Amino acid sequence: MARNWTMAAGALVFGLVGGAQAQTLTMAVQSTFGIDPHFFFNGPNMAAARHIYDTVISRDADSRQVPGAVQSWQAVEPTVWELKLRPGVTFHDGTPFTAEDIAFSIARIPNIPGNIGPYTINLRTISRVEIVDPLTVRLHTSEPNPVIPGQLTNVFIVSKRVAENATTADFNAGRAAIGTGPYRVSGGVTPSGLQLRRSGNYYGEQPAWTEVNLRIVPNDAARLAGLLAGDFDLIEDVPNGDIARLRREGRVNVASRPTDRIMYLSVNVAPDPLPLVTGADGHPLPVNPLSDVRVRRALSMAIDRKALAERTMEGMAVAAGQLTPEGFLGHDPAVGIPAADAAGARRLLAEAGYPDGFGLTVSCSNDRYVNDARVCQAIGQMLSRAGLKMTVDVTPSTVFFPRIRPDRVLLPLHLVGRSFSSGDASYVLSTSFHTRDVPANLGGANRNGFSVPEIDRRIREVMVRMDDGRGAALQGLMHDVEQLAPQIPLYVQMSAIGTRKGITYTPRLDEQVVAAQARPTAP
Repeated sequence: MARNWTMAAGALVFGLVGGAQAQTLTMAVQSTFGIDPHFFFNGPNMAAARHIYDTVISRDADSRQVPGAVQSWQAVEPTVWELKLRPGVTFHDGTPFTAEDIAFSIARIPNIPGNIGPYTINLRTISRVEIVDPLTVRLHTSEPNPVIPGQLTNVFIVSKRVAENATTADFNAGRAAIGTGPYRVSGGVTPSGLQLRRSGNYYGEQPAWTEVNLRIVPNDAARLAGLLAGDFDLIEDVPNGDIARLRREGRVNVASRPTDRIMYLSVNVAPDPLPLVTGADGHPLPVNPLSDVRVRRALSMAIDRKALAERTMEGMAVAAGQLTPEGFLGHDPAVGIPAADAAGARRLLAEAGYPDGFGLTVSCSNDRYVNDARVCQAIGQMLSRAGLKMTVDVTPSTVFFPRIRPDRVLLPLHLVGRSFSSGDASYVLSTSFHTRDVPANLGGANRNGFSVPEIDRRIREVMVRMDDGRGAALQGLMHDVEQLAPQIPLYVQMSAIGTRKGITYTPRLDEQVVAAQARPTAP
């Protein structure tokens, strides 16, 4: 008997926010972004896209699935999901939103040339999209998929009429960036940011701001200075070291919360030699030492997670001993935070045949995650105490991310973050820990050569489970994967959003910064 996940539409407020007049919200964000919502699946792009487009299934600030342009969804059979569209929704250009636009948007995702980060790995089970009528879509899947609603919260809806022959450049120029969201594009993306204007025909609650000016300001100090000077109304990633002072002084507001982003080290486990791994004498090694699980466990043992969270991140992180955040199926509350043990790490390295350590490079971005460069330096120091000859390699995200494309990663060790907002632990299992299988769309985010046939079998088994034993199966599988240490969990990142007085902001669990979460307050 098929389970029913139908969500009834809640009441929507169609009037303006009380007291909201024609006004501009100027937001300073850290990272560059594009507004083709199907190109390069990453946080900054999705945050920008949420202003312009609806996703097939909407999610709120706490990552709960809520009605939006699609008002209800249910599994009518184990391999058939039925979606009901909200009547009367239109795109920014006034054309009706129909089932054809959903079918087109899903079909477009795997067919964008040169896409360095597609979302195809999460749509692998959709075998056919059936248009029942203009307001009804049925998704046929190749196997039962209980997390498809969560996956659809990251699938943005574009206009088939406008986007059918459009390129990513057309989207970024604004020509094809036509959605059903609360804001329309005024112009296109420039090196400095993006201008948005409130859409008069948005079906839902009108946002408080007539215009939104998204400014790209990579430097933390520059963003904060702009907020304090009144140039910005809202900034993301308030520098951790300034938060306590700002709250004490009271000149601006700072809102913070833990997010669903786990920061971790990805360890290249393939046995082939790597150019950034050398012997203690500096000469190349014939075999990658990271292919030995004892070496990987030594790396994990050498890292002081609590110090990273409390000192390096200045209290704006939560130390993590597992790769699934709290609140998501697969998280095990019994798993604690491993204690740092540099001496124990040295013993493990010696047992693996490296009593004098070896040369190792850890690579990180310096403008994508909160304090990413500082964290990288701290990790290098911690691993050095275990006897490794460490090099810290820090580059801008525009350089870093092309180097970690799953099909050609040569970095031995790199710092990266992963959000869980699209579903439970089956997401990371199927994308990161299944053997890379491009035709089957499995292992699409497997950057480190991890491949265990028995783990693959268990991943495929748990992915289709829709019974009450699913959670326990996910916990057990994640535990067994974590024992092999292909990825080393570090901490859960927290978001910190600064606003000028007169504005309150509700941070999102998915850490995406969107104007709709900002509200004017009474003087």
